[in-house]
Amino acid sequence: MQKILRINLQARNQALKAERRKNLKDLKSAWREHDLRQIQIEKVRRKYVKDERKNRREDWLAGPLAPKRNVAEKAETYGAASLLLHDGPPFPERALKGPKNEEEELEGFGNEGNIVVGDRVCVVGGHQGILGRIGEVIEVHRERKEITIEGINVADMETPVGTKQRETRPVMSAPLPVPIDTVRLVHKLVDEATGRSRDVIVKHIRYGAPYFQRMPYSQLPRHTRYIAGEDIEIPWPEDDGPTYQAYDGDTLRLDVEAPTFTPSLYTAPLRPGIMDELRKDRYSPNRKWHEDDYVRMKILEDARASWYTERKVTTPKDELALEKKRLAAERAAQIKEKGVSDQTLSLIEEVLKQKAPRNAATI
Repeated sequence: MQKILRINLQARNQALKAERRKNLKDLKSAWREHDLRQIQIEKVRRKYVKDERKNRREDWLAGPLAPKRNVAEKAETYGAASLLLHDGPPFPERALKGPKNEEEELEGFGNEGNIVVGDRVCVVGGHQGILGRIGEVIEVHRERKEITIEGINVADMETPVGTKQRETRPVMSAPLPVPIDTVRLVHKLVDEATGRSRDVIVKHIRYGAPYFQRMPYSQLPRHTRYIAGEDIEIPWPEDDGPTYQAYDGDTLRLDVEAPTFTPSLYTAPLRPGIMDELRKDRYSPNRKWHEDDYVRMKILEDARASWYTERKVTTPKDELALEKKRLAAERAAQIKEKGVSDQTLSLIEEVLKQKAPRNAATI
């Protein structure tokens, strides 16, 4: 049985090391994809800026003879941007802040995880066209650390080539996402003295307890958010439940909740072996359990191995050696029981006296 436990422990350690190597490899791959996507987006942006500067200089030099650029292939899509600018590079999961699931309870600071759909935000970073504008968040891209604000940073985007929409609508207008770090939450704060309300830009957001149990359809986090340093709670936007339409062919809730199984002491609720079939790690090398038949077989193997070891063939020489060991052990036990005799003590004293002058002379 000890052999089984040792093999199980070694297999589990090897599985953990393999999982760590795989996680590190996935993390490096995710950062590599993020960097490559970021490089592609920067190339497109720089190309737009470079071409626009070149065209502006040509128009200034040519004057009335400046060429028309919204012709030929660019007749319908002139001035539109690539869809590559609409979707930024995704970040690895480890680089994302805020609660990563509905059951996690965290405390910290920052906009990530604290700005949701329906919040009003103010843009504090970016180009002059969007700087200082206030709008409502219509979409949150957590994996890209970006948000989309209604009516802000709107641009004409080229419809992808090869789609049906390209033939009827080659250009479509849509708001481009902005980094979540370049916005600040706008909160309506009521003055206790005057009773008047005004919009306040929250510079830092703190999130933490208390935690609430949301409805299954809710997209709001479980934690509570505050204005950092003031401990003023910022309420979440209203989260209305989904509406459903009933049809004649729908199954009634009464039929769904009707009990169809009656428990009994004579019959098991599940057939034997069903739990082994439902387990995902049934054949995993790092599992912590084994079937009873397998454990019983391993115990029999250990007993059989020890029995073979005991009944191995011994020669007369081996028997003589064992007998000598037995006699030596008995003699040592007898001497230990009797202790040291007076004759032995006197001999030890004589030897010490003979060695004493020699040691003194040496010193």
